[in-house]
Amino acid sequence: RIFPRNDVPGMINIFHGDQAGARNLEKGSLAEEIKDYDRKQTTDNARDVEMVNQYYNMATDFYEYGWGQSFHFAHTKKDEGHDESIARHEDRLADVLGLKTGDKVLDCGCGVGGPARQIARHSGAHVTGVTLNDYQVARAKLHTAKQGMEGKVAFEQGDFTKLRWEDESLDAVYAIEATCHAPKLADVYGEIHRVLKKGGRFATYEWITAKGYDANNKDHKDILTEIEYGNGLPPMRTPEEIRKVAAEVGFKVIFEEDLAQDNEGTRPWYHRLDMSWWQYQLTHVTCFTMETLGLAESGT
Repeated sequence: RIFPRNDVPGMINIFHGDQAGARNLEKGSLAEEIKDYDRKQTTDNARDVEMVNQYYNMATDFYEYGWGQSFHFAHTKKDEGHDESIARHEDRLADVLGLKTGDKVLDCGCGVGGPARQIARHSGAHVTGVTLNDYQVARAKLHTAKQGMEGKVAFEQGDFTKLRWEDESLDAVYAIEATCHAPKLADVYGEIHRVLKKGGRFATYEWITAKGYDANNKDHKDILTEIEYGNGLPPMRTPEEIRKVAAEVGFKVIFEEDLAQDNEGTRPWYHRLDMSWWQYQLTHVTCFTMETLGLAESGT
């Protein structure tokens, strides 16, 4: 898709014109931004909140273009489509949290607001989303207005390691593949615990290393490094580290499940990214051609 449709960016928007300015690219061009991001990914202690914000200045339009308004994977049944699986994955969190009309809920790392809008529709709760990225806030508000959901959800720029809410003021909090961006997980988990009312619940879909991950295996380490680079992440954590941090800030883990291990009647979590050899080559040829013709910036 070259041109935009229904507020979804087209390729022209992603690479040129006002859209690039709206994204607040600090270095002025995508190519220079990528170089600076490379530096931060390979420099000790540079994978911080500024790097995460920079990543989403670059990546947000690509995510909307290729994936939708919900920036996450989903447990997918063989007989359902992408949008259905995304919505069901989000509804599951609302059900686990027991959300109901009137509840005040926080979405930590809300992106452009897809999950917040779906969870508000499903549960009747009021959801406020917080994200580091100003451009994502603008996109979230635009989509919300277009869908007639103002008053049911709200969005604001903020750091989820420094939440503005008072102690014990929220009924529930959730995060979907977002707190993995925190340089120190205890900072965000501790803030979430602080703002939850007594007996309130926090539910999260976390990015963690697989059960069989071996830190001494070069292939494993190389794969993990590529995942971290491609997704704006600090070093990823093990399941044991997640449990330890949760307990240290005061949470009691009452349920956990690795949905990636459910192979009955489901598709792999990565199925939409599983390209054949010719699709892989076509993607590279397309990017090369667009750069050569000046339709895409160098570095795309």
